[in-house]
Amino acid sequence: MDGHLLEIADVAVAGAGDGRISRADAEKMLAMVIDDNVYTGVEQETVDYIHKNYHWTEPAWEWFREQIVNFEKEFGKLLRMTPEEISKQHFAAEDALSSEEEKIARKKALKTAVMETYQDHDDIGIIVRLANGQRAEVFSNFIEQEGNYVELRGGFDIPLRAIEKVEI
Repeated sequence: MDGHLLEIADVAVAGAGDGRISRADAEKMLAMVIDDNVYTGVEQETVDYIHKNYHWTEPAWEWFREQIVNFEKEFGKLLRMTPEEISKQHFAAEDALSSEEEKIARKKALKTAVMETYQDHDDIGIIVRLANGQRAEVFSNFIEQEGNYVELRGGFDIPLRAIEKVEI
């Protein structure tokens, strides 16, 4: 859980007022959620917890949800980048994938992509999670995996943990 979000919720329902999270409180929470331009899994879990366990005014919750949906739509847009552009980006410290099944599927897809680029030199699309939470797609007709990095044509590297999906 995100302690800062819980603290905002605790202060909101304590003391003065009617014991509910107001629009002003929701604005404080939203500012905390989007401070790094990413709505993390921990923040999502905390917001779900606060929604279920704290009292909100109806307008505050509706406004908050609408803002989060708009933020996710805007931030969820896939950016197109060249291998050179993607190599200059910062990547999240955590793995873009959470389950072991997804990570195994990613490794299999990368293995297939490597073989595909060796044989036919077809462009392979790779969707990458950046440090700020945005997603970018890069195409390359050469892919090589070495340890925890994937090399694209031109010698540009992407950390394996940043790769969400491989499109063959």
